[in-house]
Amino acid sequence: MFAVVETGGKQLKAMAGQSIVIEKIPGQAGEKVSLKNIVMLVNGKDSKVGNPYVKGAVINGEILEQGKTDKVIVYKMRPKKRYRVKRGHRQHFSKILIENIELEGKIIAKAENVKNLHIPKVKKEEIKVEETPVKASKKTTKKK
Repeated sequence: MFAVVETGGKQLKAMAGQSIVIEKIPGQAGEKVSLKNIVMLVNGKDSKVGNPYVKGAVINGEILEQGKTDKVIVYKMRPKKRYRVKRGHRQHFSKILIENIELEGKIIAKAENVKNLHIPKVKKEEIKVEETPVKASKKTTKKK
């Protein structure tokens, strides 16, 4: 079971239990959100296509993270005209964990063990790396 949701001018495929990255929406990490612009619902051979949206369809989720993407450098130059402009841009995003998909008040897809789907942050001290000794190769030189 999956749904196609429209948000931020884009259409994304969303399944229960999956986390998606969308354009920034208002709210803090840990807050519940619901996305209502559902374009299509697919459940095997059953599918509903909206005109433009499916009536009564809602995706419920939780905001995992609010952040910025990596910097993109925009560089404009006109040769021989002494025109050079260098700018950077970091796009804001929201990462959402989809808990369930509802249609007309009934849950049609639910994530199993949603609390276990959160990925815990690991401290650097907890990561153990085994170092393997590197044997130095002996170079033999012959004297003549």
